[in-house]
Amino acid sequence: MYRNLSTVGLPLSGRPSELIELALSFGFDGMDIDILDFCQQAEIYGVDHARRLMVSARLKASAIRLPVTLSGDEATFNAELERLPKILEMTAAAECSRALATLVAGSDEHSFKDCFELHRTRLEAIGGLAAQHGIMIGLAIQPEPEFRAGLTHQFVHTYEGLIGLVASCHAAVGAVVDGWALHLTGETPAVISQLPAGKLVEVRLSDAPSGVAAADLIANQRLMPGETGVINSAEILQAAAAAGFEGPVTPCAARAALKGTGRERIVRRAGEQLEAIWRDAGLPIVPRWFVPAITDDDQFEDLGEGDRADKDEAAKSEDSQPATAS
Repeated sequence: MYRNLSTVGLPLSGRPSELIELALSFGFDGMDIDILDFCQQAEIYGVDHARRLMVSARLKASAIRLPVTLSGDEATFNAELERLPKILEMTAAAECSRALATLVAGSDEHSFKDCFELHRTRLEAIGGLAAQHGIMIGLAIQPEPEFRAGLTHQFVHTYEGLIGLVASCHAAVGAVVDGWALHLTGETPAVISQLPAGKLVEVRLSDAPSGVAAADLIANQRLMPGETGVINSAEILQAAAAAGFEGPVTPCAARAALKGTGRERIVRRAGEQLEAIWRDAGLPIVPRWFVPAITDDDQFEDLGEGDRADKDEAAKSEDSQPATAS
């Protein structure tokens, strides 16, 4: 397993070079990539140019977000499916072997049975394309009640349901196991052992506030892993290690939980928390080859969201040929 930085898991913005330096400085071994940006750069400048920063940094390209609306109407899905082969080809060219998607928690149009069959058939088609490039599709759930509220029919929002869906799909379709989701569903890390070999695609770690019942939690309350200890992240890592998982472990937190905290402090804190969890789980820490170059710890610390956005926009304008990292 290795520590992975995702600008979706931790809502971050900035130039790829800045994000890569932060990842290296604070102990991350991989990053997710923005595949649409990667495709655009590869088309203009070539694949080698699009990959150059990640290669130089020796960071693993961990995952992309699958650009397909699994629950969309037929016209939308077919149009996205038509574009998918090229995207998967570029994903493989980036030496990335995972594509992630989040399941809807319910539907007004489809019963559970119909929604299940719709996803199964669509994932069968997607899995067949992904398998041609050695890519696994990882499915995540939305366990928060707010995502099911008001909908006529519920869909998969527990790991029991997800394991059933994965078992019925193409061999290239697996699961994302998320500590936050386990906490909300009341399930345990033992679900990892219930997945067939090779079907665990990503592990996500988070924490939850103390004194709030799991059933009452909302998405905006997701905390950085290790913040309160309500969620035992070390136990999740141990279960993943026992299953032979060697993929990305990604810290996740809600934007609301990080409001007012600068980009550098967010990544630093995530790196420190992951290292502590790694040690608590009894897992070895691989020495870093990179010596941190960041010395101004307060550079971004006190910037609000508006200031941070302005600074990022100014930084982006400096690069005439931005390189993809996230």
